[in-house]
Amino acid sequence: MQDIKRLIEDSREMSRRSFFSIAGWGAFTVGSAIALWESLGPPPVGKTGVDGSGGFLNPNVLYEDPAAFKAGLPTEYALGSTTVLTDKRVVINRDPNGFYAISLICTHLGCTPRYFSDVTSDLVTQGISGIRDPDTRQVANKANPILPGFKCPCHGSRYFRDAINFFGPAPRPMDRVSVELGRDGRLLIDRSVVVDRNFRLKA
Repeated sequence: MQDIKRLIEDSREMSRRSFFSIAGWGAFTVGSAIALWESLGPPPVGKTGVDGSGGFLNPNVLYEDPAAFKAGLPTEYALGSTTVLTDKRVVINRDPNGFYAISLICTHLGCTPRYFSDVTSDLVTQGISGIRDPDTRQVANKANPILPGFKCPCHGSRYFRDAINFFGPAPRPMDRVSVELGRDGRLLIDRSVVVDRNFRLKA
């Protein structure tokens, strides 16, 4: 009789152990499956892995345009022209002394200023005087109220065509960046290299 009771108790103990064993393996399998999905699954919005899939095996990376890029041939830019490359956040100006490039990033908080053929007449109308570009020596006054330049849409900073700030919270001019002549004859802009504002590429 005691042997039968012991057998029944052993069977119950075996059933408990089997249950916990199965439950443990089930949890391990589910956890492993979730971890595998996280490592191989789709990337977060706006990020892609090396092969576009994202995940641990293919690290999530934000791909940005390289700092250096090719623009057009020098003959494509008329004397006195201002060419705004919004997607690159760069401006190419050509004056009698040559080419120069501007980083189109407001020095206040980093917004992208917009180019306008007139950034001064409303200020002249308001009675603001002393609007003078120190480089070109152009002056906006009642007799000649219109000068071209840039306006920042965020906080109203304004810059002359040559990127010198003259109104609003911007603390300094926008940066001038490197422009060279590439081997293929096209303009080569490098946004990572800041140059002196007197620099000109003669081409």
